[in-house]
Amino acid sequence: LSWHLTPHPVATLLPSPARGEGACSKNSGTPQSLLNVKNLTSYRLNVLTTLKKAAFTLAEVLITLGVIGIVAAMTIPNLVQSYKEKVTVTKLKKTYAVLANAFKMAEYENGSLSDQFGDNARTNAQKLYEYIAPYIKTSKVCGFNSGCLTSGYIKDLNGNEYCDYDNIQTEFKFVMADGVDVWVYMKMGSTDDEYIGNIKVDIDGKAGEYTFGKDVFIFIISKNHGIYPAGRANDVSVGNEFDKYCNLSSKTDSNGDACTAWVIINENMDYLHCDDLSWSGKHKCSD
Repeated sequence: LSWHLTPHPVATLLPSPARGEGACSKNSGTPQSLLNVKNLTSYRLNVLTTLKKAAFTLAEVLITLGVIGIVAAMTIPNLVQSYKEKVTVTKLKKTYAVLANAFKMAEYENGSLSDQFGDNARTNAQKLYEYIAPYIKTSKVCGFNSGCLTSGYIKDLNGNEYCDYDNIQTEFKFVMADGVDVWVYMKMGSTDDEYIGNIKVDIDGKAGEYTFGKDVFIFIISKNHGIYPAGRANDVSVGNEFDKYCNLSSKTDSNGDACTAWVIINENMDYLHCDDLSWSGKHKCSD
């Protein structure tokens, strides 16, 4: 008898359907996925131990802060000054618009300006206020009283003390609704000349520098032309010449009187920073 042994089909070893082919390594009892995790962890640890973190030293931080401080100290004052000048330009233009409109309305409804006045400066100043008052919003009417507006001597662009307008009893004083201080001056015998008076405005009231050309400005009152800003181009009347009365290099008393037209028309106050501006030439320092 001869026996032939053949393997039973059920005894054949097949891959597990749940794991799939290649789920186990032929050379090791450790799954491949676990080997990969171990290798990755080892790589990351090696990288972390060899890399250096980038950072500033204390000295570098202090040097940087010092440079920033120097730059700020050099630029911030200029930025603040530039902002203040822009505010002044805007407020002065607004004030001129209000005053000019008031004169036009008063003349339209009440007749010519030159018909309103006589030979007494004090009486004329009050009449001028009454002439334009209905067309201007005011917060306070001071009349001829002292202590209502800024007290002390106003200064010119050279720093010289010029006049204590608060104590002058021939100028009518009032405060506009937006805080602008106003002085009204009228000449005696004002109907005899083209120039019959002026209006001075302190656009920031008691808070400012109280200086002609910086926060105090002059408007001329004309018999035939109403009100206009002092220092216009080609104005050669005494006190209105721009090159003499709005120039840092000028030694003339009341320097700053003739800056009003420049601020309104050219919309800058560059005469505070350079002395070679002119109506026929440079209109700003950077030109």
